[in-house]
Amino acid sequence: MANQESIYHILLKQREENPALPYVFQDIETAGREDTLFILLSEGVPYSQKEDMARECCDVLEQAMRTGEQEKLAQFLVEHPIRMFFIELRERLRVLVETGAFTQIDLHDFGMNLARNSQQAELVKLGIILLGFYPHDLTLKIFKVLGYHSDFTIYVSESIHHAHFHQNEILFDLVQHTAGYGRLAALFQLKPVTTEQQQWIVKHGVKSTMLSSIYVNVALQKTDIRRYLFETEIDAANYQDFMYIIAYQEQIEQKSLASEALTFMEKLVENREFANTFIDQAALVTIWLKVIDSWKYDYHYLDSQTKDTDKLNSYWNFRFDRYEKLIRTIEVYLNKPKWEHTLLKEMRNPGETDYLVVNALQFLELKPKFRNFGSLLTRNPLGLNLLDFFLVHYPEIYFQDASDYLFSLVSEQLFELPLLFSEETEPDSSDLVKINMWLEALVKNMIEKDFFDIEWCIKLLNYYQPKLRRYALLVLRKYADEWEDDETVLTALETLNEIEENKKNKRLISRLLYTEIGTQKEIKYLPLLTPVEQEVASDIVILGTKIVGTDFVDLTVVEENVKKEKILQLVREPDNAYDPHAIAVTFDDGFILGYIPRNDNSVLATLMDNDEILFARFESEDLDDDDIKISVMLRKKNRPPFPDKTTGGNIVPFPQKR
Repeated sequence: MANQESIYHILLKQREENPALPYVFQDIETAGREDTLFILLSEGVPYSQKEDMARECCDVLEQAMRTGEQEKLAQFLVEHPIRMFFIELRERLRVLVETGAFTQIDLHDFGMNLARNSQQAELVKLGIILLGFYPHDLTLKIFKVLGYHSDFTIYVSESIHHAHFHQNEILFDLVQHTAGYGRLAALFQLKPVTTEQQQWIVKHGVKSTMLSSIYVNVALQKTDIRRYLFETEIDAANYQDFMYIIAYQEQIEQKSLASEALTFMEKLVENREFANTFIDQAALVTIWLKVIDSWKYDYHYLDSQTKDTDKLNSYWNFRFDRYEKLIRTIEVYLNKPKWEHTLLKEMRNPGETDYLVVNALQFLELKPKFRNFGSLLTRNPLGLNLLDFFLVHYPEIYFQDASDYLFSLVSEQLFELPLLFSEETEPDSSDLVKINMWLEALVKNMIEKDFFDIEWCIKLLNYYQPKLRRYALLVLRKYADEWEDDETVLTALETLNEIEENKKNKRLISRLLYTEIGTQKEIKYLPLLTPVEQEVASDIVILGTKIVGTDFVDLTVVEENVKKEKILQLVREPDNAYDPHAIAVTFDDGFILGYIPRNDNSVLATLMDNDEILFARFESEDLDDDDIKISVMLRKKNRPPFPDKTTGGNIVPFPQKR
């Protein structure tokens, strides 16, 4: 280990062999990702804990500087990565330098040693922080060698940002010569005040094969970039750059377009003679979507202001005519045959994201053959936007193709994993989660629509995830007549029954295997006269109790839809043979889940018999709890429920997106 070279010197050698920038010898998809996102998004660790780690690190640092031994410092940083407390460490060091707890020469020399001679990345990061207090030419040289690598850009950017007189010039250099998460870190700190910087960012800085949307939205947070976009004359040379910005601007929550943004979009649409590429098409679709959202938002706002008639008319004339003109112009322009060919060409050789492709397909109402998606699926086999297109929006067209595709894609090894029985949430970033999302969408279509694939059901009975096993069981219950004599299915069910420990799945298996011998449970419905759909502010809780009698009910009918805070109905059964005060607890469609306990129901029955409106709120996590808890609610009749405050009372249907 002692003979190994330091990270800094390895980078110097790699630069000599590959002098091009950005560095080609780093993985731009992973380098710096964890640290950059953690620091910029301030994730995860309470402030007091960050302060504690910063203090402990300074103590260990002081000991290392005094003794010359770095082992304890290195071990501390392995256990407590600097990203977790970087800002607090830097500020604490600043105070300690000011108070003389560290001598400047010793801290500088120690930082120089860590940055240039360490073999451990965390020690290099600490060295960068220490050198940030001492800006000079040698420091800058070291910062550039390290900062061009995305693993260290965030630390160099932050250190320069708080210490160097020419910080913005250096940050712009980092933006120009880094890639991936390194560019994101530098772009986040940069203030692009010069025309050169603004032009470069719009033309080059936001372009990426993986982070375009993030780059664009970080750039648009900067006032100088917005002013550059809004004030620059549009021509053939900059049109596609501006359209790229529009296409990749994040689709945030629905709100009204700012006046400058609306004017900018109008200018882009007016100059549509420059449009000839897929990114232009995608941007026009994005404008169309944003205008519709803004129109809808303004419409509801105006509806809530109906008393001010003059203001309404003025606002309508000023905004809504502009909205309508934009929408109609884009619709006429993009429905030319040219744009269908442009879209299909992009699908054959994709350069932009699946999201933009799917938006364009939906705008043009195109549903190409599944084989036309081959290049997109090769590039992104588990793309979630493609999943939505195939199995959420158009399953009647793509179900069988998507089923066959998944059958060939999913490895048999997944069906050999040990079975899980608790339903814990898996990390969103893993490919396994994406596979599960595809499989879930596929099987949900079998449950909700008239699709049935017995091969998938049998395979999923052996799948590690309990939720997907349950969906397969629900499909088998729905199509029981089609497999009741199939020995393969019965054998698979019997095998699973021996090892399944998930309660919901166990109930379903039992029902599927044993209905023929008289052990089936009840499926019973009651008519609902005036069901309660949601709580209102005046509702009050009058009793906390539980549902009894569920052991006799086939809860598999509704268990997927009964979760905490679900509104349930209460229905009187005065003719009940066992209890004249009986009150059934039902689902929205009248399906009986069970009953209010006998020792709680007499007063409630009297209230209901006197025309009081009672309902229940589900308080357990799900129907698997040993005691299924509910709160009995009383709806007051002396005043009407509060209206929904999110909309006004004068509701008029609004035209929907395609």
